[in-house]
Amino acid sequence: MMQSAGSSAVNLIPVRMGEMAVSSSKRDVLSVVGLGSCVAVILVAPKHGAVGLAHVVLPEARMTGGREAPPAKFADTAVPALLVALRGLRVKPKDVYAILVGGATMFGHGDQSKLAGVGDRNVEAAHQYLALHGIGVASEDVGGASGRSVQVTINGLRVFVRSGAAEPFEMLGSPTPLTVKIPRTESDFQPEPFPDDIWTSENSPRSAMG
Repeated sequence: MMQSAGSSAVNLIPVRMGEMAVSSSKRDVLSVVGLGSCVAVILVAPKHGAVGLAHVVLPEARMTGGREAPPAKFADTAVPALLVALRGLRVKPKDVYAILVGGATMFGHGDQSKLAGVGDRNVEAAHQYLALHGIGVASEDVGGASGRSVQVTINGLRVFVRSGAAEPFEMLGSPTPLTVKIPRTESDFQPEPFPDDIWTSENSPRSAMG
């Protein structure tokens, strides 16, 4: 079950929008609260007892229009950034499997909005860039119209998800790493740039951005 933030037995590490964290400490619990159209990209290294988590907001970094932003904010830069961070724990890409959570379609954007479908696009991009690094996905809880919260306990490498008002449930992991054949060419995935006001927090509905 999901841990309480007040528990003295764990070290709760919140991972906010555009942030990432890695850990191999059994006391640590990585937490994402209020995940909407964003996607939690979780890399688990079962043989090393290590986990990395990135709170991805958008599919690709080129959507910034030249603005500076942390690599964990985008699927295409978050995956390699996680792998670099995990390298410090002696973890290689072949040592991990992935779990994906989020990518909901939240209320507040009409069908004609450029923000419509961002959840689906985040999930698609996460799959694409994991595959480009040869990383297989053990399980995912994505899509739908409800927000989610995620907690990853390093002790036991367990991933718990709460969707809406439902009870938390545990995501399926793997006792061994999962790898896939790296594709020879990238897909033709061409994201449309988002409007400028997505970068202004007071103009961006938080319920739609994770």
